[in-house]
Amino acid sequence: MSTMMFTVHDMLKRPPFQHASILAGRGGLQKAVSWAHILELTKVKHLLHGSECVMTTGIGWGKELQHARSFLEQLIEKKVTCLCIELGDYINHLPPPLLQLADDHDLPVLVFDKEVRFIDISKDINQLILQSSRLMPRQESWAGRWLEGTMTDKEALPYLEKTIGSREARGFPCLLTGYDDSIPYQRDIFQSFFQKEGFHPLTVQNRDELVLLLLDERREQVSERLSRSLKRMKEKAGSMYHTISCGPLFTNLSEIPPAMRCAQEADHIQAAFQLEMPFYEKLHPWRLIIEDDKRGALESFIQDTLGDVLAYDEAHDTELLLTLRAYLESYGSKKDTAERLFIVRQTLYHRIQKLEEILGPHFLRFEQRMALEMALLGWQYIQSPVRS
Repeated sequence: MSTMMFTVHDMLKRPPFQHASILAGRGGLQKAVSWAHILELTKVKHLLHGSECVMTTGIGWGKELQHARSFLEQLIEKKVTCLCIELGDYINHLPPPLLQLADDHDLPVLVFDKEVRFIDISKDINQLILQSSRLMPRQESWAGRWLEGTMTDKEALPYLEKTIGSREARGFPCLLTGYDDSIPYQRDIFQSFFQKEGFHPLTVQNRDELVLLLLDERREQVSERLSRSLKRMKEKAGSMYHTISCGPLFTNLSEIPPAMRCAQEADHIQAAFQLEMPFYEKLHPWRLIIEDDKRGALESFIQDTLGDVLAYDEAHDTELLLTLRAYLESYGSKKDTAERLFIVRQTLYHRIQKLEEILGPHFLRFEQRMALEMALLGWQYIQSPVRS
């Protein structure tokens, strides 16, 4: 096997292919295989990225194989590397016109004339692909350079256009962290949650991150469908990633880079504030904190608003700041605050009295309360290890 890529020729040397026959497309045996999929649908174009080995029993092709040509044309359009077919219950032959079409496009068509376990074959192939990819010299991807700022948005546009296949684009950019490409089918699993809601997910990997461009194919209730996708993915596959963050809707190619920057900021905010809020557009208070910090105004704002409380805590080894936060989060309920802090009410009354001495007796009024809550968020941020 080549150390640079896994080809159809390499695949044919595997034990499961000892009894396979090549019916067409011998000119494509040196093509690289990126992954193996089992597909039994008739409309498959949106599930493919190119260079895959597709396996099927042809169950959806119809008794007269009326859907076979459309299936093959979709594979050719998406530049699939090869097609494996099990002859038997659903297909007992392939018409010459289909084989000629495959030959014309150097698409290898491999057939098994007896029952095989495609699930085992695909697992074997994908494990070998992963092994061969680890032997390849690691190269910094364009996505990595773009996300890390060493490639400008303008320089990234041609790569984005190539990924999408068009300058016309509408959808959401998302950034998933904690991605492990050693887990078979992981990318397919993530994509399936969005496909069920009418999105066409395109993916680009950068180390342990996965950039998802969710192209919208339905154009109605788009935010609701994205929310359902993320909720279902969290419920069913939450252990397979760390966080996912989504930027605002883009409506053309040029809007993708700024929208992606928003997704990156949402990821940063989730990490810094320990949140589970994937939508950039719902992170307004935290975004203001980030902007204040960028302008160099955050620390002075915190000092102006909370400086006396922080100084008192430091001088007397007290927990007034923690108490203030719990009191505000409990909407001024002394009972809930005491329960949250696991202290008796008498202790709480003493702390609140001291806060009133420092902050004034009316610190729960709207204007001052809003400033205190923002300063508390700012304090949390400057204590965070991910603050840049």
